[in-house]
Amino acid sequence: MPKMLPTTIPRPLPPAALAAIPSIAGVCAVLRGWDRPDLADRIAYFASDADLDDGDVPVTLASALGFLALFGAVDSDGHLELACSPEGWLSAEWYFDDPRIATITLLSRNRVMFAARRSDGRFTNFGMNGAYSDRKAVTENMVAAGILQWYQVNQDTANCRTATA
Repeated sequence: MPKMLPTTIPRPLPPAALAAIPSIAGVCAVLRGWDRPDLADRIAYFASDADLDDGDVPVTLASALGFLALFGAVDSDGHLELACSPEGWLSAEWYFDDPRIATITLLSRNRVMFAARRSDGRFTNFGMNGAYSDRKAVTENMVAAGILQWYQVNQDTANCRTATA
């Protein structure tokens, strides 16, 4: 009997499922399962060599998995855009109607660089020094600062924060 695929992909994705994703195509399949074909198409574009300059590399799997863990755990009332650095690092950039802004560049599954501006217009480093920070700690601080919020399955359920944040 053929193996049946699940009809829905849980969000956030359990850590073991995240670790089992072997390719950018797998990352894109999860995003499509979360009804975000726009994000899947953007990441697939970054994985191609359609627009690479000399010395640039396509998006790395580690960076895409970091984005998947981050995006699966949080939600936002802002507009999300994706960019890719010449090193293959994916950046998630949220823009809001107020002074808030968040940019998280995913160096790997767990390491990030970030910039964030709160609703009072002040930039913050959340007391984290150095160029590289832990993705989970940055995410928790952005939620606490009101820049992002934990993803909720629906309004009737408790928040779904897990170790994937």
